[in-house]
Amino acid sequence: MAGEMTAKRSHYLDWVRVIAMGVVFLFHCGRFFDNEDWHVKNAGISEAASVMVFLTSRWIMPLFFFVSGASTYFALQHRSVRRFASDRLKRILVPLVLGILILSPPQVYLERLSHNQFSGSFMSFIPYYFEGWYAFGGNFAWMGLHLWYLLLLLIFSFIALPLIYTIRGLKGLSIPAKPLVLSGAVVLLALPGTFVDPDAIAGSRIWGGWSIIEHFMIFLMGYLMFSSVSFPLILQRLRWGTLAAAIVLLMLMLMPDAHVNGLPFEHPWYFAKMLLRSGACFSWIFAILGFAARYLNTPGQGLRYLNEAVLPFYILHQAVIVPVGFYVVQMPSSIATKYMIIATASVTVVVALYLLIRRFNLLRFLFGMSVQRAK
Repeated sequence: MAGEMTAKRSHYLDWVRVIAMGVVFLFHCGRFFDNEDWHVKNAGISEAASVMVFLTSRWIMPLFFFVSGASTYFALQHRSVRRFASDRLKRILVPLVLGILILSPPQVYLERLSHNQFSGSFMSFIPYYFEGWYAFGGNFAWMGLHLWYLLLLLIFSFIALPLIYTIRGLKGLSIPAKPLVLSGAVVLLALPGTFVDPDAIAGSRIWGGWSIIEHFMIFLMGYLMFSSVSFPLILQRLRWGTLAAAIVLLMLMLMPDAHVNGLPFEHPWYFAKMLLRSGACFSWIFAILGFAARYLNTPGQGLRYLNEAVLPFYILHQAVIVPVGFYVVQMPSSIATKYMIIATASVTVVVALYLLIRRFNLLRFLFGMSVQRAK
């Protein structure tokens, strides 16, 4: 999530982070109205919200992990392993603990209220928060709810290091960023869910609809692809083709029985459907990065400001959206009106909180920002 400065910074990756964070925000604002369960739900559902949530979930978190893999590559070009590890602990572990202990309890409380699983005040709920593991029948949000991305990123950053340094130690090895290799990435991503039931791999629903293994593969592919200096150029050349493929593949996924949900992984067509899912994912990632590399590779004070805000915004956004939505969905208004109120009120609160956080070093530290030195 957080970018690393390099001598030759790829500014378009920062723009992708900023834009993707906006997409995640709008995505979670829509979760009150889609046809799947969530922390708090509106009484009625929206088919448009359901389609939006389904299609966005096919690529949005994989995009974050792919860019995180790229950021790891750039960070390790000018940082020692010790400094890299220290930075990850400070910028990821500290906000994760904050989320688990401070930001998650109110969300779990509101979820239990809305699902008629608890009655009483928030203060009376606090002792129950530490009973059992969330997602396994309990309340303790061990992954920080939406902060599961930070948990996995922290784990991936450390377990990938031996593999990364083994690859770097092979002199002359370069990952060729050719269309054939990109196609091979699609096949590789389809394999884990083909031979092992995705729901059996640490519960894919917990991790945004993808398994831990799949997220790790995407993270590692981001590192490997950007280790090739020609990869950004290949992305730009293929941007229209990958965009066309992304649109077509996602449209195919909307066809009846086209996605893997509900299809036994032993079914002979399961691999084909996993390929469709994987192809749509990488097509969107490559298309987004290709257009960004072509048109958004520009620095600026505004970009630096927004890029610094991405991590705290991510940490805060759902912690604000859920309580705002809890009260808004009870209003006698249309779904469109409720969505606009939730999005507008939530972004206003998050921005206000961020402006407060960035002024104080203690809060900056807790939210993964660099501490400002006294002038």
